[in-house]
Amino acid sequence: MTCHWLAPDLTMSAADYRALLDAALSFKRRYPQHTEGALRGRTIYFLFYNASLRTRSSFQTGLSRMGGHAIVLDPQHGIYTPALPEAEIPYSTERVADVARVLSSYGDAIAIRMYGEPAGWVYGAAHRHLEAFSQWSQVPVINMECDRFHPCQALADVMTMRERLGGLTGRRLCISWAYSGSWHKPVAVPQSLLLAAVKTGMDVTLAHPASLGLDPQVMQAATQFAEQTGARIRVTHDLRDGVTDAHAVYAKSWCSLGLLPTRHGDAVDEMAMRETFERHRDWRVDADVMRLAAPDAGYLHCLPADRGQEVTDDVIDGPSSWVFQQAGNRLHAQNAVMAHLLNPGCLA
Repeated sequence: MTCHWLAPDLTMSAADYRALLDAALSFKRRYPQHTEGALRGRTIYFLFYNASLRTRSSFQTGLSRMGGHAIVLDPQHGIYTPALPEAEIPYSTERVADVARVLSSYGDAIAIRMYGEPAGWVYGAAHRHLEAFSQWSQVPVINMECDRFHPCQALADVMTMRERLGGLTGRRLCISWAYSGSWHKPVAVPQSLLLAAVKTGMDVTLAHPASLGLDPQVMQAATQFAEQTGARIRVTHDLRDGVTDAHAVYAKSWCSLGLLPTRHGDAVDEMAMRETFERHRDWRVDADVMRLAAPDAGYLHCLPADRGQEVTDDVIDGPSSWVFQQAGNRLHAQNAVMAHLLNPGCLA
């Protein structure tokens, strides 16, 4: 049975996830001198429906330095756009089932980033697109961020907190919504992070305005994982309350699920979305907010950050920022993911 990396935050057991985290940290210590042949001769096809700096460059760099080959395909302008049956357009699209079978006959994995506009902003549509690829592919399909999950980012996040905090059991993480001038941000990062954090035993406070809650299915799964690991989850609608005494503060913006369309072709309620965001312009992490956190607490962000809106320069560029160590760990997290899927023996 082919092993995929679609929603491991949701589907992987807490014990297996912690084992992968340990393996990723160990693999990082051996990179690059002792990992250079780990993926020799392997080819991965990369399909980016959305812009990417860290994901694209870290995946390609890591794969190259481990002896593999990256082939980047533009799914919107460079090839016939892979589409599900209900979205096919003659001579413009090609059914996902066909694309997946062709690419998996050539290479060793298919990696896809898709969320937002390419999926019509219908929540879950991009994830279903990846699931369709995995149904027909004979090689692993890697989720490089969809509209529900960003598992590569989450693994890098918990790697960074392990390096900074040591053991994570009982450590306090605040995941907070933050204001941005753009609503075009999926819930993938906070949802994957919440699930990953409770699997490692962290106590999580989720802070957001009442109308910006996460997927109830994800919240239910997080609660179940927390019961297994002894972690605690708390929800607050007050930023300062959420940050108080946290060992790590992860504040970024995300859209309101309740204002997204439910059917392909319907429009986002952009006016209501903007009004929701503008009511909460004060949800910004600055030095005063960070002083509420525990001594030596760190600030995290997946990047790109909307400086002056989500976070002030003195925080993201200051001594409490773990952001660029976190960005660096994208490389090491994804190296471990690729090795886990294509050559698991080299992780030992």
